[in-house]
Amino acid sequence: MSRGERVLVIGAGGQLGRYLCTELQDAGYDVIGLGHAAGDGIDAAVDISHASAVRDVFADNQPDAVIHAAAYTDVDGCEKNPDRANQVNHLGSKNIAEASTRAGAWLVAIGTDFVFSGESNERYAEDAEVGPISVYGQSKLDGERAVLASGDSFAVARTSWVFGGEGKHFPRTVVSMLQDRGAMSVVDDEVSSPTYAGDLARALVALIPLRPSGVLHLSNEGVVSRYQFAREVARIAGLDPGAVTPTSTAEFLAKYPLLAKRPAFSALANRRAAAMGVRLPAWEDAVSRYIPRMMSTWSPPSVRGQS
Repeated sequence: MSRGERVLVIGAGGQLGRYLCTELQDAGYDVIGLGHAAGDGIDAAVDISHASAVRDVFADNQPDAVIHAAAYTDVDGCEKNPDRANQVNHLGSKNIAEASTRAGAWLVAIGTDFVFSGESNERYAEDAEVGPISVYGQSKLDGERAVLASGDSFAVARTSWVFGGEGKHFPRTVVSMLQDRGAMSVVDDEVSSPTYAGDLARALVALIPLRPSGVLHLSNEGVVSRYQFAREVARIAGLDPGAVTPTSTAEFLAKYPLLAKRPAFSALANRRAAAMGVRLPAWEDAVSRYIPRMMSTWSPPSVRGQS
């Protein structure tokens, strides 16, 4: 696929979508941004759970490639509203895949580490057995299966613990809580690979000319607990890492009950994309680049507890 061709970004107003649009434009692609509502960077609003609306917007824009980064990502909200989770994460992905097939466009859909049970002691490879333990994880698994079933050339790129951008994400929560409260407890028995949305966007753009199919894993390299991650964020932000104290998931949930189960270990092994030359740097490197940028334009979100 040559530069200058048209790429449809679904979820362009979201955390990853904003980075994607910038990276694609810098790489010389003609970018069309879709979102669930009108806004900056949104060329067209569409409800992906409505098949006819998706068909119409594809017909209007005739993409050569599609990056599907839209999702209902509130994992506890999915437990309360499994119907919505299914409509957006499963059927929405099915609608996008079918429209991509009709348009003759290559599609990559963003997947999640939540398709795994978290019971492994080793990083999950692309062909590892799945076993979601939440409505969110199941709806995303159903969505990726719909994508892969509808086109031999389509891909799913799973990722984990995404941070970056202006919305709520873990590093923002850490800094906000430490500034507001002076201390915080973070679970030390939940482990994965933090992924900077800017690095993920760059890797996804690098995949476009390669047009891979099947499942890929794209996360920043390295494995860390939530607790260790929070301490590193605090250190780089110029705050006291000692103000972050460890707790167990059981202790945390006793104080702050959450509806959805989180996988205890969900680090992903990037094997297939790495074999194509597409790798993300270490998570420590990503944090060292992102946190100073975040702090330079700091606007703390409302603190709603750890997620």
